This record gives sequence, C-alpha cells and structure tokens, in this order.
Amino acid sequence: MRELSSEICAFINTEWIARWEGSMRAFAAEHDIDEKTVRQIANFRKMPFKISLYTLEKMCKAKNLSLEVFFRLIER
Repeated sequence: MRELSSEICAFINTEWIARWEGSMRAFAAEHDIDEKTVRQIANFRKMPFKISLYTLEKMCKAKNLSLEVFFRLIER
C-alpha cells in the first residue's frame, strides 16, 4: 500500500498542478499556499514531502471541496 501522503501529492500533482495553465506562483496564490509548498508537492517523487492537513484543507477550500470529498477522489 502506498503511503497516504504520497497518494495525496500524486493526486494534487497530476490533477491540479499539471493541469494548471499558469505559473507555480499563480497556483500557490490561487490556493492560498506558499510557492515552495507547490514545488515540494510537484517534486515529491525526488524528495519525499508530507503535506500537512492544514495545507490540504486550504487547497481543498480553494477548489470548493470538503476533505471528505477529496479523500473519496483519491479512494481513501
């Protein structure tokens, strides 16, 4: 079983960051998180990153998702 944090980062990276048509800075601003955090999520395969629940909640809020819906999306 994959680690939960890796699954979260993989989903955010492929479904949200990779599909974003702007810069990482713009993505960070739109989702109310630091640009450094976006880069860490995008590079989680090279350097493991454990996303905080607080950060995940902020990102979900920007997407108008509840945490419950998010975890259903990643099937956890």
